[in-house]
Amino acid sequence: MSYKRVNTYVDEEFVISGMSGRFPESDSTDEFAENLYNGVDMITLDNRRWNPELYGMCGRMGKLKEIDKFDGHFFGIMNTMGDTIDPQSRILLETTYEAIVDAGINPQSLRGSDTGVYIGYSSFGMPDGIPEETQPDSQSNMTEILLWVPGNSKCLYANRVSFVLDFKGPSLVIDTACSSSMVAFNVAMNDLRLGKCRQAIVGGTNIDLQPFTNHIFQSTRLNSKDGIPKVWDENADGFARGECVSCLFLQRKDDSKRIYATILNSGVNIDGNKRMGMFFPSSESQEDLMIQVYKEAGVDPLDVNYFEAHATGTKVGDPQEAKAIYNAYCGKPKRKGTLPIGLLKSNIGHAEGASGVSSITKLLLAYERESIPSCLHLNNIKGNIKDFCPPLEPIRENFKYTPGIAGVNNFGVGGVNAHILFEPNYKKSDDNCLAIAETIPRIVNICSRTQETLNKMFDYIEKNPHKIT
Repeated sequence: MSYKRVNTYVDEEFVISGMSGRFPESDSTDEFAENLYNGVDMITLDNRRWNPELYGMCGRMGKLKEIDKFDGHFFGIMNTMGDTIDPQSRILLETTYEAIVDAGINPQSLRGSDTGVYIGYSSFGMPDGIPEETQPDSQSNMTEILLWVPGNSKCLYANRVSFVLDFKGPSLVIDTACSSSMVAFNVAMNDLRLGKCRQAIVGGTNIDLQPFTNHIFQSTRLNSKDGIPKVWDENADGFARGECVSCLFLQRKDDSKRIYATILNSGVNIDGNKRMGMFFPSSESQEDLMIQVYKEAGVDPLDVNYFEAHATGTKVGDPQEAKAIYNAYCGKPKRKGTLPIGLLKSNIGHAEGASGVSSITKLLLAYERESIPSCLHLNNIKGNIKDFCPPLEPIRENFKYTPGIAGVNNFGVGGVNAHILFEPNYKKSDDNCLAIAETIPRIVNICSRTQETLNKMFDYIEKNPHKIT
């Protein structure tokens, strides 16, 4: 029997049609947006994770509000098992489900489909999750241990989502440190284009459950002494850690019911061997990748009108990235106007393996609201970045924005760089149709598992009638 080679390449546009997430002080993307546009510093000092004075550390961190709440029965998970599952894995289940619903799709309709799941996570630091009392010893409860081990295995983050929701496409966790979720996005895009899956969940997760990694980062002067990420500022002295669990739903454009953004192109490279050492960021490699991504997409770099930088607040990384952005998007040919630069980590801290999807979420909010939220803690631009400003223009006040082509950048401590170009949904709704629709009474079916969340939905509809179609 002979077999013919099958060409599965999909020559179609792909879009982000759904999003969901938990961010510091933000239980949803809507609350995240409100905090961003109101200039809320989402990096706080409290004992939600551990005693903030432990090891003499600065305790300021961007933290999720409630990580112990989980409705396991909703996902068919018994309480005894749900209690032993890493909070990151539980929230990934929730945000995956919500992102699909946000796209206007019933997750039940995807059961048995070739939906892919691609999760970015950074293991750069101390393994966490399993409580000390369940560490194996002669007195341990072996049944409890057998639940805790798979419940806290990072390699199962994607697999658990695929299992619970019955997805049959690729299912994998990507770890390239801080660029993990953007690299996961690139892998998902490659699989979508090759026809390996029809649609995909791309997520990232970072919750700081143990103080050891913070202690290491502070001891090596990666963390800011006062816990304030003074990104691009002359007093920048390191980053603040931030938490995030966020998911995006990617589809073929023709399959989608909603479009937040069209994905123009994505790419990944690595610095390779460098004279300054493995952990020194390379502006040249980042510049090369940016140029490669926009050339492959057929995009004129001068048409890019917003750039969300990785920008963590470190003395070395920020200037290297700024130089790359300037050379790739402003230098050849010369940009006549300015290029607005977003600096999200000044608002929420560095979400590490989830930092890429958090930056993309911010971009989608800017597209939706036609406004870029301001950064924080930037008083005077540091000297070795000031040379590139203008045309680079960090957003210090909420900026009215005409959505256009935008770039998002991400790089990891080991030298893996990721870059993605997006464009907004240019198709505008018919105002006449909207005017007619507003005069017609509509029935909106709402259901919820609690009265509290039902009331929240009523309030949301009352405040956002234009979003009910």
